Amino acid sequence: MPAERIGFLEGGVVESKKNWWGPAGQTGPCGPDTEMFYWIGKSELPPPGSNPANDDANWLEIWNDVFLQYNKKEDGSFETLAQQCVDTGMGLERVAKVLQNVESVYETDRLAPIVRAVYDDASMMDDTELGRMITKHVRIVVDHIKASTFIIADGVHTSNVDQGYVLRKLIRRAIRSLRWLNVERDTNFDTTVYCSPIAREVIAQYAAVYPHLHLQEKDIVAVLDKEEQQFKRTLAEGLKHFQKTSGPIDGQTAFHLYDTYGFPIELTRELAKEQNRTVDDAGFEKAFAEHQQLSRAGAEKKFAGGLADHSAETTKLHTATHLLNAALRNVLGEHVWQKGSNITAERLRFDFTHPDKMTPEQIKKVEDLVNEQIKLDLPITFHLTTVDGAKEEGAIGVFDDRYASEVKVYVVGDGSFSKEICGGPHVARTGMLGSFKIQKEESSSAGVRRIKAIVSGGPTNIDNAVEKA
Repeated sequence: MPAERIGFLEGGVVESKKNWWGPAGQTGPCGPDTEMFYWIGKSELPPPGSNPANDDANWLEIWNDVFLQYNKKEDGSFETLAQQCVDTGMGLERVAKVLQNVESVYETDRLAPIVRAVYDDASMMDDTELGRMITKHVRIVVDHIKASTFIIADGVHTSNVDQGYVLRKLIRRAIRSLRWLNVERDTNFDTTVYCSPIAREVIAQYAAVYPHLHLQEKDIVAVLDKEEQQFKRTLAEGLKHFQKTSGPIDGQTAFHLYDTYGFPIELTRELAKEQNRTVDDAGFEKAFAEHQQLSRAGAEKKFAGGLADHSAETTKLHTATHLLNAALRNVLGEHVWQKGSNITAERLRFDFTHPDKMTPEQIKKVEDLVNEQIKLDLPITFHLTTVDGAKEEGAIGVFDDRYASEVKVYVVGDGSFSKEICGGPHVARTGMLGSFKIQKEESSSAGVRRIKAIVSGGPTNIDNAVEKA
């Protein structure tokens, strides 16, 4: 490498804190690293003395090598790793920017068409204050819709928990920027669909390499359209509520916007910043923590199975939820996951992830599948294993952070229909359930459906045929 193409840092030696990576937490693998930058300045070569430390705007980091040689221990000392390696990563879109000689990654051949799908007037994205704001919001939309498209294609749907909540935040942040870009020039913003046409452009650009994007296009469009329509309604109501406030925004108000109108705290901060107002972050965190405590208590109840007692009827209905869960995944798809249950002696209530109202045909098919397993009078057995062991054998389950190191896996028949982590209790054979009937299918919350069902017939005294938790 010619010396004139190397930007040496002052003194010719890099301080250890600037060329060191890790560990990711308090302990773990770590070591020195080498960062590779590319000169993107206007001149052919960097001027003498220019380097990434003092001329950051003209250097682009495209590569990084981490030499994982050490393990940092809890006492802060380092030990040499028995197996050492190089962890290397290069930014694909940054390399494309360099090779295609464009000003930013958003002008590369794959992202530029998506940018145009968001905002088709490139002349407005100039170096004026307005142009910089337009550029900022366009890039937010491109990044967030692109990420959302891939996440939905991987089977995640919007919800208020876990990966679904991350997806919801991404989509809503994009919609917030789309509103900023379009509300002044488009009087039909609330009725125009923006997200899914952008997602279709993402699919057009990337499906040649990621063909599952084409296969999941219908699902991608459906999730985005539904979330956009829902959020526009809540956004309109939330904005009305926000505009009624004045002065600093206290924590309870910020949490009310989050809990009632679906406003992420980031959105409240952005709105407040635009009006030179402050947000009581500490107050919001306190209100949010109290909300989490209530949610956690509910989750503990769900983890206990949601059973009112361990009577014969609740035990039969609990077993029926396993068959119902398996039947729903069979009919609707593997995006279905249990989100909660409540079981009394009279009925079961089962919440699950699914974006749409079930059709009568789907309800009938689920009901028939459950009754088919009941008629087969299959044995129900369990064995002990670890959470990882259960997953390796294909068992499904929820609330991983609540599991102990050893779990029970309940198996219906040979396990081909239902195999699930659970604490019990269950009947000994499916035939003991009698018959299964879905009484109602309804919405529980955004992205979550609820089924209420009953079992009838079968033995009333099952004490000798139940494995209790």
